Amino acid sequence: MTEPAITQTHNATPTNPTQESLQLARRFTKAIEEFNWRVDYVKFCELLELEPSTYADQQYQYFQQLAEALTRFDADALAKMIDAGQENG
Repeated sequence: MTEPAITQTHNATPTNPTQESLQLARRFTKAIEEFNWRVDYVKFCELLELEPSTYADQQYQYFQQLAEALTRFDADALAKMIDAGQENG
């Protein structure tokens, strides 16, 4: 098993995610995971007020890809990305 890469700032010092970002990453990942587990295509369309269509099919597929992709990162890595994305915002 390989060790995860350490995120570094521009001066090569390791960064730690803020608690706020870490909590946000955990809550978001858990909510998407739970939603994905509980809904099917019809319920997805109902929630987003979509009529079954090619567009709705595509949106549902994107959602499933999102849910799958989130499982590939731990909360710490997601939180670091959140923090990095907010640095200049």
